[in-house]
Amino acid sequence: MSQMKSCLDAAHHFQLSREQALAIVEKQIETINENWPVVCDTAELNTVDRNMLWGRQFLNPYALVTE
Repeated sequence: MSQMKSCLDAAHHFQLSREQALAIVEKQIETINENWPVVCDTAELNTVDRNMLWGRQFLNPYALVTE
């Protein structure tokens, strides 16, 4: 049940500013978006499984809460 907000709030523990942490989060989201189709193809996931995992495991709305 992790949220990006928790990561951003903990950034200072890793000597990161909130802006630096947000840049890392944004890069992770970009990377997931760019590579998702290839990963699904490699895993031979059908459309139903792709949609189920995307909406529940990766980039689900709950995880993306930042405020």
